[in-house]
Amino acid sequence: MPSTSDVLAHRARSTRRALARVVTPALAAALSLSATAVAAEDLRAAITGGKVNADLRLRYESVDQDNALDQADALTLRTLLGYTTQTWHGLSAFVEMENINALVDDYSQRPPPVEFSVVADPEGTETNQWGLRYTGIANLVLTAGRSKQILDNARWVGNVGWRQNEQTYDGYFLKYTPTTSLAFHYSYLTNVNNIFFANLDLEGHLINASWEMGPALKLTAYSYLLDFELFTAPTPDVDTIGLRASGALPLGADLKLLYTAEFASQEAEVPTGDFDTDYLSGELGLGYKAVTFKLGYESLGSDDGAFALMTPLATLHAFNGWNDVFLVTPAAGLIDSYASLGAKLGKVSLLAAYHEFESDEGSVDYGSEVNLQATMLLAEKFTAGIKYGAYSADDFAVDTDKLWIWTQFSF
Repeated sequence: MPSTSDVLAHRARSTRRALARVVTPALAAALSLSATAVAAEDLRAAITGGKVNADLRLRYESVDQDNALDQADALTLRTLLGYTTQTWHGLSAFVEMENINALVDDYSQRPPPVEFSVVADPEGTETNQWGLRYTGIANLVLTAGRSKQILDNARWVGNVGWRQNEQTYDGYFLKYTPTTSLAFHYSYLTNVNNIFFANLDLEGHLINASWEMGPALKLTAYSYLLDFELFTAPTPDVDTIGLRASGALPLGADLKLLYTAEFASQEAEVPTGDFDTDYLSGELGLGYKAVTFKLGYESLGSDDGAFALMTPLATLHAFNGWNDVFLVTPAAGLIDSYASLGAKLGKVSLLAAYHEFESDEGSVDYGSEVNLQATMLLAEKFTAGIKYGAYSADDFAVDTDKLWIWTQFSF
């Protein structure tokens, strides 16, 4: 028979096993609940500890055209308010609301104009940006939702930031920067939210790769493939492939040579047929301390006068004169020869530009435009500005004068 000590040892071992069967799962559950509580606490902290952003822009714009339309006067307030969470396991969320309110509304808010000339700042409210962003992999940023996109100089893809209602895009966005000199962007677009609060459904692929070898040379190759669900003249189905080079070369103390060269080929499909056009741009400049002078040439080609190169996602206001006479490229194409002079005096920045316009096909003289601008930093993130544009028509459109006065505060 087993001894009393053996019986007690056996009972102790049995008790330990029973306790282990009960306590171990309980401890595991407790630890799991504790980890879940910590994770939940981290998630709450990420959501509640985010960052608020806001932007207020009050702007007056007048448009005086040599036609039957009355002069337009618009005083509009754009309010942007957004929130971005902290990062949680590489994930963050963001949302941004936008409202445009007309305090003076003597203007046509969208084309076609009715009584007044057009000021392209319609009243409305929308969700400007929203989505999820993942940064858990080094040098990689993945975004899903609605976001602004600005590629290179915004000639092909931009947010139209000058207008009160920004242009944003729905889709999936990837940015990969394996080194400080290499960058790759890919976007799959499903919708464009344009400045008129309209949604343009499409299937779009934006591919942009750049290699910066230093201040002297940056090379960018791109392919933008846009297939709109419903296409018209301003928004044709277009496939564009191009190459861009830019840089700055030192010429001496405080003096540098600036240059940009770009070529692109575009295939377009419109209701009237298929067309091929080319894009060519070149710019040379000299920068000396706070003064910059540039000479430029830009050609938006035409296919025998039947169709011209289009840039339906561009920030168009930044090109071909501020008066926006050429938002839609004329069928005969457009050649813009221009010169600009910019300077910075303390907190004041000055810019003047002159444009000569003609057709790519047939050498038709479209006219010329003068642009003048002054902006000032009033305080940190608080600016004010005034600018003026005067388009003198020849064989295209009508004489047009525009004036803008604004102030903007952001944080």
